[in-house]
Amino acid sequence: MGSILEKVSKGFREVPIELERFLKKKYPAFVTDGNLDKLQDEVPVFMFHTVNSATLQSQLEFLKTNGYRTLNLETFMAFIKGEITLTEPSVLLTFDDGEKSWYDVAYPLLKRYGFNAVGFVVPHYIQEKPSSATSGKTWLSWSELLELEQSGVMEIESHSHYHARVFIEPKLLDFYHPEFPDSLGLDVPWIGNNGSYTNKLQLGTPIYSYAPRLEGHSRLIDNPEVREACITWVKSQGESEFFQRSTWKKELTDYYHTVQKTLSSGEYESESQKREQMLSDLIQSKTVLSERLNKPIQHLCYPWGIGSNEAITLSQEVGYITNFWVTLDQRNSNKPGDSPFYIPRLKDDYLFRLPGVGRYPLWKIFQAKLQRRAKTVEIY
Repeated sequence: MGSILEKVSKGFREVPIELERFLKKKYPAFVTDGNLDKLQDEVPVFMFHTVNSATLQSQLEFLKTNGYRTLNLETFMAFIKGEITLTEPSVLLTFDDGEKSWYDVAYPLLKRYGFNAVGFVVPHYIQEKPSSATSGKTWLSWSELLELEQSGVMEIESHSHYHARVFIEPKLLDFYHPEFPDSLGLDVPWIGNNGSYTNKLQLGTPIYSYAPRLEGHSRLIDNPEVREACITWVKSQGESEFFQRSTWKKELTDYYHTVQKTLSSGEYESESQKREQMLSDLIQSKTVLSERLNKPIQHLCYPWGIGSNEAITLSQEVGYITNFWVTLDQRNSNKPGDSPFYIPRLKDDYLFRLPGVGRYPLWKIFQAKLQRRAKTVEIY
């Protein structure tokens, strides 16, 4: 129950963040101005994750009813470069991560409506064989991904290799526990462990402040002695059964502080180590996807929509020609002459703010966000 409440709380905390984005004018005019009757020579890019049939169908129906065209990457790039003029209102639909609903839900619906999209994939998680799971979230297989790519309905590009977050300062936030948010494994920070880099953590592992790897922070290499002491103590307390106690967090925190009094919290990686890991992540994703899908991989979408100047430079170094983000300070939409390395995107909720018949008022979009997060604990 505690985990559910934490995730609901996290979902509701997203609302003030989005309101702040409005105040800072990070959203395009069609979102904030209810009087606009057409797009302003721009191509909005919308971001999807896991999808359900009813919601996606209503979104695609809205686009079809109002005469919107969905672009492929080649046409979108030609528009950004100023090489073409679009005669129809147009959008770019992007899907992040590589969850099974792309294949089961999005693929047939996109085909039905004659639309296309881009799928930004985390190759580390893609499975060798299709999943037979009938409930819950699961990952796509390579055969399903190849079918999506070859169909022409969904172009597959990079979402980094690991979708990693790393510790960035020794501020204790939590401990890894049985109900730690982990529906697809994307929420667990990656740490160094016996020479490897992993997010398969043991119960009791201290969780410090963390951020996306490609945001460019130097990684805090946590002290393995502190970590092992906490893990061992949790095992002595019954391991998973320990977390059934209502006081588990206080008990473990007290023990952590006792251990930490005599040991350091860790040390930071060097600039060269940071650069090497970031570069490796970008290269691995590009290489694996290119080999498995038999195509050049040229487009990068940052995990959590957050990158850095360093990540841009590294991505250019290995051959990416675009970087996709979430909201940006630099610009709030995509117009001719804009840099392809600062492409902002909007959550799919805002698709219904596009000018047209059936357009939603803002209050309805935020109401739907709150209802969805309360019922399904889905942030995205």
